[in-house]
Amino acid sequence: MNSQLYLPPEIIIPQGAITMVFKDGKTGRIKDVYRVKNLITNLFKEALADSMRGTTANNRGIGTYHALGTGVTAPEVSDIQLETEIFRKLISVRDVAANVASFQTFFTTSEANDTLREIGLFGDDASGTVNSGKLFARVAINRVKSSNDTLTLLHTVTIG
Repeated sequence: MNSQLYLPPEIIIPQGAITMVFKDGKTGRIKDVYRVKNLITNLFKEALADSMRGTTANNRGIGTYHALGTGVTAPEVSDIQLETEIFRKLISVRDVAANVASFQTFFTTSEANDTLREIGLFGDDASGTVNSGKLFARVAINRVKSSNDTLTLLHTVTIG
């Protein structure tokens, strides 16, 4: 008798969340904290699979820039850029603990002042140029950032 052992596949589902901390630029007092789950794009899943096979060409990395925009279209897994990107900044703190990757960026009182409607996490050849690199996560928001505010973004991606 020919018997085969069947092991059901383990499904790994990446989940993303972003925390936004708005502070008064003069006093440093926290004005608002907002946390929301975000959409993980197909490009993220492809990059994750690509990294598992050891690709290191083309400055690969899943979290090199945060971008902010004013677009109002709902996020879709097929998104490849923000709808209306207005500002992007190099991520300053990257960390991995167990199966959670964290990306943190600080925006000063003079950066990205507008009604913010979307946030993106970019990598794979991303640069300071608008729409460069691959969009790995996108979230719709509706928050005003003024020249009186600083903003700290903490983006986490949990694998599994």
